[in-house]
Amino acid sequence: MTDILMILQAVVSILLIVVVLLQFGKGAEAGLFSGGGGDNLMTGAQQGNILVKITIVLSILFMGNSILLAKLEGKKANSSLLDSEAPVARPLNSDATSAPAAPATPQAEENAEATTPTTNETTPKAEK
Repeated sequence: MTDILMILQAVVSILLIVVVLLQFGKGAEAGLFSGGGGDNLMTGAQQGNILVKITIVLSILFMGNSILLAKLEGKKANSSLLDSEAPVARPLNSDATSAPAAPATPQAEENAEATTPTTNETTPKAEK
């Protein structure tokens, strides 16, 4: 089923490109259907209306088919390409690598002093 939808997507894409290229802007005297002869089957206004309607139908088919294909392929995928990759262990910003910030409140300063040992307490005295 997916193969048929992919082929339909390719055909609709090519038709949509061709129909858009066949259209011409207001005031343009050149176009595939409007060149040279006076025995045109359609006038410029009729030709524009038909091409606009065809473009709308093809674009709706294109979008609907794209959404359907995305849903069908999304259900098939059980794993991701990134499943085997290792997570990034380094910090994402430069703030994490800089020195820690100073405590903001006086109470935090007292707590920080109480929990950190001083150099006199931790260093053993040398015996002579």
